[in-house]
Amino acid sequence: DSNPNVVNLISDLDNVEFHIYKSEVVDVLIKKADLVVTALPSNIAFKVVSDLVSKCVNVVDVSFFAEDPYVLEDIVSKCDSIFIPDAGFAPGYSNLVVGYGVNLLGNVDSIEVFVGGIPSKPIPPLGYVITWNPLDLIEEYVRPARIVEESKIKFVDPLETIVEVDLGDLGRFEGFISDGLRTLLKNIRVRNMREVTLRWPNHLSKMKFLRDIGLMSKELINIGDISVRPAEVLAKLLEMYLPKEVDDIAVIYVVVRGIDKEYSELAVLRGTPENPATPTFTALAHAYTAKLVYEGRVRKGIQPLEKLIEFKSDYEDYLRSKEVNIVSKLR
Repeated sequence: DSNPNVVNLISDLDNVEFHIYKSEVVDVLIKKADLVVTALPSNIAFKVVSDLVSKCVNVVDVSFFAEDPYVLEDIVSKCDSIFIPDAGFAPGYSNLVVGYGVNLLGNVDSIEVFVGGIPSKPIPPLGYVITWNPLDLIEEYVRPARIVEESKIKFVDPLETIVEVDLGDLGRFEGFISDGLRTLLKNIRVRNMREVTLRWPNHLSKMKFLRDIGLMSKELINIGDISVRPAEVLAKLLEMYLPKEVDDIAVIYVVVRGIDKEYSELAVLRGTPENPATPTFTALAHAYTAKLVYEGRVRKGIQPLEKLIEFKSDYEDYLRSKEVNIVSKLR
Protein backbone atom coordinates (compact mmCIF):
# COMPACT_ATOMS: atom_id res chain seq x y z
CA ASP A 1 0.00 0.00 0.00
CA SER A 2 1.21 3.53 -0.75
CA ASN A 3 0.30 4.61 2.78
CA PRO A 4 2.91 3.21 5.19
CA ASN A 5 0.57 3.89 8.10
CA VAL A 6 -1.81 1.15 6.97
CA VAL A 7 0.45 -1.33 5.23
CA ASN A 8 0.57 -3.52 8.35
CA LEU A 9 -3.17 -4.08 8.05
CA ILE A 10 -2.41 -6.51 5.23
CA SER A 11 -1.11 -8.97 7.80
CA ASP A 12 -4.62 -9.16 9.25
CA LEU A 13 -6.03 -10.33 5.92
CA ASP A 14 -5.84 -13.67 4.14
CA ASN A 15 -3.62 -12.01 1.58
CA VAL A 16 -1.49 -13.11 -1.34
CA GLU A 17 1.22 -10.83 -2.72
CA PHE A 18 1.91 -11.22 -6.44
CA HIS A 19 2.95 -9.31 -9.55
CA ILE A 20 -0.13 -7.98 -11.29
CA TYR A 21 1.05 -9.25 -14.69
CA LYS A 22 1.27 -12.87 -13.52
CA SER A 23 -2.01 -13.92 -15.09
CA GLU A 24 -1.77 -17.48 -13.80
CA VAL A 25 -1.87 -16.19 -10.22
CA VAL A 26 -4.79 -13.89 -11.05
CA ASP A 27 -6.67 -16.83 -12.59
CA VAL A 28 -6.32 -18.85 -9.39
CA LEU A 29 -7.39 -15.96 -7.17
CA ILE A 30 -10.49 -14.95 -9.10
CA LYS A 31 -11.84 -18.50 -9.03
CA LYS A 32 -12.48 -18.07 -5.31
CA ALA A 33 -13.45 -14.39 -5.46
CA ASP A 34 -16.96 -12.94 -5.47
CA LEU A 35 -15.67 -9.54 -6.52
CA VAL A 36 -12.44 -7.92 -7.68
CA VAL A 37 -11.69 -4.40 -6.41
CA THR A 38 -8.93 -2.60 -8.32
CA ALA A 39 -6.88 0.54 -7.63
CA LEU A 40 -3.92 0.77 -9.99
CA PRO A 41 -1.69 3.39 -11.65
CA SER A 42 -3.31 4.66 -14.84
CA ASN A 43 -0.52 3.44 -17.13
CA ILE A 44 -1.20 -0.23 -16.34
CA ALA A 45 -4.80 -0.17 -15.12
CA PHE A 46 -6.76 -0.63 -18.33
CA LYS A 47 -4.92 -3.76 -19.42
CA VAL A 48 -5.41 -5.39 -16.03
CA VAL A 49 -9.06 -4.34 -15.75
CA SER A 50 -9.74 -5.55 -19.31
CA ASP A 51 -8.22 -8.94 -18.52
CA LEU A 52 -10.34 -9.24 -15.38
CA VAL A 53 -13.55 -8.21 -17.13
CA SER A 54 -12.85 -10.73 -19.91
CA LYS A 55 -12.77 -13.46 -17.24
CA CYS A 56 -16.38 -12.60 -16.34
CA VAL A 57 -15.78 -11.44 -12.79
CA ASN A 58 -17.46 -8.43 -11.19
CA VAL A 59 -15.02 -5.50 -11.02
CA VAL A 60 -15.18 -2.23 -9.07
CA ASP A 61 -12.37 0.03 -10.23
CA VAL A 62 -10.98 3.38 -9.13
CA SER A 63 -8.03 3.75 -11.54
CA PHE A 64 -7.62 6.95 -13.58
CA PHE A 65 -7.03 5.30 -16.98
CA ALA A 66 -7.50 7.30 -20.18
CA GLU A 67 -9.41 4.64 -22.12
CA ASP A 68 -13.20 4.62 -22.48
CA PRO A 69 -14.59 1.94 -20.13
CA TYR A 70 -17.51 1.40 -22.50
CA VAL A 71 -15.24 -0.39 -24.99
CA LEU A 72 -15.73 -3.31 -22.57
CA GLU A 73 -19.52 -3.13 -22.76
CA ASP A 74 -19.99 -6.12 -25.10
CA ILE A 75 -17.80 -8.33 -22.90
CA VAL A 76 -19.63 -7.31 -19.73
CA SER A 77 -22.97 -7.94 -21.43
CA LYS A 78 -21.96 -11.40 -22.66
CA CYS A 79 -20.62 -12.28 -19.22
CA ASP A 80 -23.76 -10.96 -17.50
CA SER A 81 -21.41 -9.36 -14.99
CA ILE A 82 -20.93 -5.96 -13.33
CA PHE A 83 -18.20 -3.44 -14.06
CA ILE A 84 -18.14 -0.15 -12.16
CA PRO A 85 -15.45 2.28 -13.36
CA ASP A 86 -14.37 5.46 -11.57
CA ALA A 87 -15.81 4.38 -8.22
CA GLY A 88 -13.90 6.89 -6.12
CA PHE A 89 -13.81 10.54 -5.09
CA ALA A 90 -13.94 12.46 -8.37
CA PRO A 91 -14.74 10.97 -10.77
CA GLY A 92 -16.88 8.83 -8.52
CA TYR A 93 -19.01 10.38 -5.83
CA SER A 94 -19.10 13.53 -7.97
CA ASN A 95 -20.82 11.48 -10.71
CA LEU A 96 -23.41 10.28 -8.22
CA VAL A 97 -24.20 13.88 -7.25
CA VAL A 98 -24.50 14.88 -10.91
CA GLY A 99 -26.83 11.98 -11.68
CA TYR A 100 -28.94 12.75 -8.65
CA GLY A 101 -29.21 16.43 -9.54
CA VAL A 102 -30.16 15.70 -13.15
CA ASN A 103 -32.84 13.25 -12.04
CA LEU A 104 -34.16 15.77 -9.52
CA LEU A 105 -34.43 18.70 -11.95
CA GLY A 106 -35.36 16.83 -15.11
CA ASN A 107 -34.62 19.50 -17.70
CA VAL A 108 -30.97 20.50 -17.18
CA ASP A 109 -29.04 23.25 -18.98
CA SER A 110 -25.57 23.22 -17.40
CA ILE A 111 -23.43 21.29 -14.94
CA GLU A 112 -20.24 22.33 -13.17
CA VAL A 113 -18.19 19.97 -11.04
CA PHE A 114 -15.53 21.51 -8.80
CA VAL A 115 -13.16 19.06 -7.14
CA GLY A 116 -9.96 19.35 -5.18
CA GLY A 117 -7.63 17.49 -2.88
CA ILE A 118 -5.43 20.22 -1.43
CA PRO A 119 -3.60 21.21 1.77
CA SER A 120 -5.84 22.96 4.28
CA LYS A 121 -3.82 26.13 3.64
CA PRO A 122 -1.39 27.14 0.86
CA ILE A 123 2.15 26.03 1.64
CA PRO A 124 5.34 26.45 -0.41
CA PRO A 125 6.67 25.66 -2.89
CA LEU A 126 3.56 24.76 -4.92
CA GLY A 127 0.67 25.16 -2.49
CA TYR A 128 0.10 21.43 -2.86
CA VAL A 129 0.87 18.08 -1.24
CA ILE A 130 1.15 14.64 -2.79
CA THR A 131 -1.70 12.43 -1.60
CA TRP A 132 -1.92 10.05 -4.59
CA ASN A 133 0.11 8.68 -7.50
CA PRO A 134 2.35 11.58 -8.65
CA LEU A 135 2.44 10.37 -12.26
CA ASP A 136 -1.36 10.41 -12.37
CA LEU A 137 -1.27 13.87 -10.81
CA ILE A 138 0.98 15.09 -13.63
CA GLU A 139 -1.40 13.46 -16.12
CA GLU A 140 -4.12 15.89 -15.00
CA TYR A 141 -2.08 18.85 -16.25
CA VAL A 142 -1.15 17.18 -19.54
CA ARG A 143 -4.13 15.14 -20.73
CA PRO A 144 -6.50 17.15 -22.98
CA ALA A 145 -9.70 17.69 -21.02
CA ARG A 146 -13.14 17.01 -22.44
CA ILE A 147 -15.98 19.44 -21.85
CA VAL A 148 -19.47 19.84 -23.26
CA GLU A 149 -20.04 23.19 -24.93
CA GLU A 150 -23.29 23.94 -26.77
CA SER A 151 -24.13 20.21 -26.63
CA LYS A 152 -20.88 19.18 -28.33
CA ILE A 153 -17.87 17.45 -26.78
CA LYS A 154 -14.70 19.51 -27.09
CA PHE A 155 -11.09 18.88 -26.12
CA VAL A 156 -9.32 21.75 -24.35
CA ASP A 157 -5.86 22.36 -22.95
CA PRO A 158 -6.30 21.89 -19.18
CA LEU A 159 -4.06 24.86 -18.36
CA GLU A 160 -5.33 27.21 -21.05
CA THR A 161 -7.97 28.78 -18.79
CA ILE A 162 -7.69 29.54 -15.08
CA VAL A 163 -11.06 29.66 -13.30
CA GLU A 164 -11.56 31.66 -10.09
CA VAL A 165 -13.76 29.89 -7.53
CA ASP A 166 -15.11 31.29 -4.25
CA LEU A 167 -16.32 28.64 -1.79
CA GLY A 168 -17.15 30.97 1.07
CA ASP A 169 -15.69 29.86 4.39
CA LEU A 170 -13.47 27.30 2.65
CA GLY A 171 -11.66 30.04 0.76
CA ARG A 172 -10.96 31.40 -2.70
CA PHE A 173 -9.34 29.05 -5.18
CA GLU A 174 -8.16 28.88 -8.75
CA GLY A 175 -9.07 25.96 -10.94
CA PHE A 176 -8.20 24.30 -14.24
CA ILE A 177 -10.36 22.27 -16.60
CA SER A 178 -9.68 18.58 -15.96
CA ASP A 179 -10.65 15.40 -17.78
CA GLY A 180 -12.93 14.00 -15.09
CA LEU A 181 -16.30 13.97 -16.87
CA ARG A 182 -15.51 10.62 -18.49
CA THR A 183 -18.66 8.44 -18.36
CA LEU A 184 -20.83 11.53 -17.78
CA LEU A 185 -20.13 12.47 -21.41
CA LYS A 186 -22.04 9.37 -22.51
CA ASN A 187 -24.74 9.21 -19.88
CA ILE A 188 -25.75 12.83 -19.24
CA ARG A 189 -27.39 15.01 -21.90
CA VAL A 190 -26.73 18.68 -21.21
CA ARG A 191 -25.86 21.85 -23.15
CA ASN A 192 -22.77 22.81 -21.12
CA MET A 193 -20.73 20.71 -18.68
CA ARG A 194 -17.22 20.87 -17.29
CA GLU A 195 -15.08 19.64 -14.41
CA VAL A 196 -12.77 22.12 -12.68
CA THR A 197 -9.98 20.91 -10.37
CA LEU A 198 -9.27 23.29 -7.49
CA ARG A 199 -5.90 24.55 -6.33
CA TRP A 200 -4.70 27.37 -4.10
CA PRO A 201 -3.94 30.63 -5.98
CA ASN A 202 -0.63 30.84 -7.92
CA HIS A 203 -0.23 27.06 -8.17
CA LEU A 204 -1.26 26.75 -11.80
CA SER A 205 1.19 29.26 -13.23
CA LYS A 206 4.00 27.23 -11.67
CA MET A 207 2.68 23.94 -13.06
CA LYS A 208 2.26 25.48 -16.51
CA PHE A 209 5.89 26.60 -16.39
CA LEU A 210 7.02 23.07 -15.50
CA ARG A 211 4.92 21.66 -18.34
CA ASP A 212 6.06 24.24 -20.88
CA ILE A 213 9.76 23.52 -20.32
CA GLY A 214 9.14 19.81 -20.90
CA LEU A 215 9.25 18.43 -17.38
CA MET A 216 5.90 16.69 -17.83
CA SER A 217 6.90 14.94 -21.06
CA LYS A 218 6.83 11.15 -21.23
CA GLU A 219 9.29 11.07 -24.15
CA LEU A 220 12.73 9.64 -23.47
CA ILE A 221 15.61 12.11 -23.45
CA ASN A 222 19.31 11.35 -23.21
CA ILE A 223 21.49 12.82 -20.46
CA GLY A 224 24.98 11.53 -21.05
CA ASP A 225 24.68 7.76 -21.19
CA ILE A 226 21.34 7.69 -19.39
CA SER A 227 17.84 7.85 -20.89
CA VAL A 228 15.10 9.30 -18.71
CA ARG A 229 11.49 10.38 -19.01
CA PRO A 230 11.12 13.93 -17.63
CA ALA A 231 7.65 13.20 -16.19
CA GLU A 232 9.05 10.33 -14.12
CA VAL A 233 11.85 12.56 -12.83
CA LEU A 234 9.38 15.30 -11.92
CA ALA A 235 7.07 12.78 -10.22
CA LYS A 236 9.94 11.54 -8.08
CA LEU A 237 10.99 15.08 -7.18
CA LEU A 238 7.44 16.01 -6.21
CA GLU A 239 7.24 12.91 -4.05
CA MET A 240 10.58 13.72 -2.40
CA TYR A 241 10.29 17.45 -1.84
CA LEU A 242 6.66 18.47 -1.49
CA PRO A 243 5.52 18.65 2.16
CA LYS A 244 3.80 15.54 3.45
CA GLU A 245 3.07 16.06 7.14
CA VAL A 246 0.22 18.54 6.69
CA ASP A 247 -3.54 18.58 7.13
CA ASP A 248 -5.53 18.52 3.90
CA ILE A 249 -9.09 18.80 2.61
CA ALA A 250 -11.02 16.96 -0.09
CA VAL A 251 -13.73 19.09 -1.71
CA ILE A 252 -16.52 18.29 -4.14
CA TYR A 253 -18.87 21.08 -5.16
CA VAL A 254 -21.43 20.27 -7.86
CA VAL A 255 -23.88 22.74 -9.40
CA VAL A 256 -26.66 21.42 -11.65
CA ARG A 257 -28.68 24.20 -13.29
CA GLY A 258 -32.10 23.69 -14.82
CA ILE A 259 -34.34 26.16 -16.61
CA ASP A 260 -35.74 27.67 -13.42
CA LYS A 261 -34.17 25.64 -10.60
CA GLU A 262 -30.69 24.80 -9.37
CA TYR A 263 -29.35 21.91 -7.28
CA SER A 264 -25.99 22.19 -5.56
CA GLU A 265 -24.06 19.97 -3.18
CA LEU A 266 -20.87 20.61 -1.23
CA ALA A 267 -19.04 17.63 0.28
CA VAL A 268 -15.93 18.23 2.38
CA LEU A 269 -13.64 15.87 4.28
CA ARG A 270 -10.81 17.21 6.42
CA GLY A 271 -7.72 15.03 6.70
CA THR A 272 -4.58 14.65 8.77
CA PRO A 273 -1.08 13.44 7.84
CA GLU A 274 -2.04 10.02 9.22
CA ASN A 275 -5.33 9.90 7.31
CA PRO A 276 -5.16 12.29 4.33
CA ALA A 277 -8.53 13.41 3.05
CA THR A 278 -8.35 12.68 -0.67
CA PRO A 279 -7.30 9.02 -0.55
CA THR A 280 -9.63 8.50 2.42
CA PHE A 281 -12.64 9.94 0.55
CA THR A 282 -11.65 7.88 -2.49
CA ALA A 283 -11.41 4.72 -0.39
CA LEU A 284 -14.76 5.36 1.31
CA ALA A 285 -16.62 5.71 -1.99
CA HIS A 286 -14.73 2.75 -3.45
CA ALA A 287 -15.45 0.53 -0.46
CA TYR A 288 -19.14 1.41 -0.27
CA THR A 289 -19.59 0.76 -3.99
CA ALA A 290 -17.90 -2.62 -3.61
CA LYS A 291 -20.23 -3.37 -0.70
CA LEU A 292 -23.29 -2.66 -2.86
CA VAL A 293 -22.03 -5.02 -5.56
CA TYR A 294 -21.10 -7.72 -3.06
CA GLU A 295 -24.59 -7.55 -1.53
CA GLY A 296 -26.17 -8.07 -4.96
CA ARG A 297 -27.91 -4.67 -5.04
CA VAL A 298 -26.41 -3.39 -8.31
CA ARG A 299 -27.80 -4.19 -11.77
CA LYS A 300 -25.69 -6.09 -14.29
CA GLY A 301 -23.69 -4.16 -16.87
CA ILE A 302 -21.39 -1.15 -16.81
CA GLN A 303 -22.69 0.98 -13.95
CA PRO A 304 -20.78 4.19 -13.24
CA LEU A 305 -21.98 6.04 -10.17
CA GLU A 306 -24.28 8.45 -12.05
CA LYS A 307 -26.42 5.35 -12.67
CA LEU A 308 -26.63 4.44 -8.98
CA ILE A 309 -28.79 7.36 -7.84
CA GLU A 310 -31.19 5.06 -6.00
CA PHE A 311 -28.38 4.60 -3.45
CA LYS A 312 -27.67 8.33 -3.03
CA SER A 313 -29.03 8.54 0.53
CA ASP A 314 -27.14 5.35 1.46
CA TYR A 315 -23.86 6.85 0.25
CA GLU A 316 -24.61 10.06 2.14
CA ASP A 317 -25.35 8.23 5.39
CA TYR A 318 -22.15 6.20 5.08
CA LEU A 319 -19.96 9.18 4.21
CA ARG A 320 -21.42 11.30 7.00
CA SER A 321 -20.68 8.48 9.44
CA LYS A 322 -17.04 8.83 8.36
CA GLU A 323 -17.01 12.60 9.01
CA VAL A 324 -17.68 13.83 5.48
CA ASN A 325 -19.69 17.07 5.76
CA ILE A 326 -22.39 17.20 3.06
CA VAL A 327 -24.64 20.20 2.42
CA SER A 328 -27.14 20.27 -0.45
CA LYS A 329 -29.47 23.01 -1.67
CA LEU A 330 -32.39 23.15 -4.09
CA ARG A 331 -33.46 26.61 -5.14
